[in-house]
Amino acid sequence: MNKILVPLDGSPITEAMVPYAAGMAKAAGLGMALFRVAEGGEDTQSAESYLEGIASGLRETGIGVATGVGEGDIAPQIIAAAKRFDAGLIVMTGHASTAGRKDLLGSTAHSVLRICTTPVLIVPLSFHEYRPPAAIVIGHDGTVNSQAALGPAVTLAKAVSHELVLVRAVDPVAGLGGAAKYYRAVDDFAEDDLKALRNELAESGCKVSTHVGKRPAELELLAMADSRPGSIIAVSTRSLSAEVNVLGSTTDRLVRSQTHAVLAVPES
Repeated sequence: MNKILVPLDGSPITEAMVPYAAGMAKAAGLGMALFRVAEGGEDTQSAESYLEGIASGLRETGIGVATGVGEGDIAPQIIAAAKRFDAGLIVMTGHASTAGRKDLLGSTAHSVLRICTTPVLIVPLSFHEYRPPAAIVIGHDGTVNSQAALGPAVTLAKAVSHELVLVRAVDPVAGLGGAAKYYRAVDDFAEDDLKALRNELAESGCKVSTHVGKRPAELELLAMADSRPGSIIAVSTRSLSAEVNVLGSTTDRLVRSQTHAVLAVPES
């Protein structure tokens, strides 16, 4: 994670993400890259001048900032820019592009999340300044796919010295009777799985806690994040739907909630 990429479109909404990204970059000792896709007949020189105007102010605070302009379809250009600048994280807002509804995910963020190979941090509209997160809350369901969120989340937690909270939701089961009551319940296995992972991460120097709950995954994750102000929720994008205009369950609902920053990590 060498740089944070911030895509800008010239609107106050996307510009509002710059202070948040800059605060994170300073806290983690990272550089930044500002990127814009020239649209509607805008010449690349004007777009570059716009980016340089913002970058110059950031450089005065001691942050290394690169800028770049692209042409073409916005989402693929953003993804290409992340590779070009060796950015390990893309910071975007989840604002809606139509009707101004805050509970809808904007078309650009939607497209980037569906096809991106770089972790994307979706920041709520209300986060105009960087809030040092009390914790990185990670959704972990015991599958190989859910492991995708671990690497970037651990990297970010170590860079800014935050606690990791491993959260797993298990479906409630009917009470066991007879001889069956002597067998271990599903949540017992879930606890053991998280404890083993906690011990592994603790050996690498992370401060880690665990939680197993029986509510839907997004509710358990939101509850843990609510209990630790400013937390970032990290999840794999495995629940993103393959349908063009539909995002999947847990990740989708977390992003649309607009209450916490959500680190969506694509499967490798």
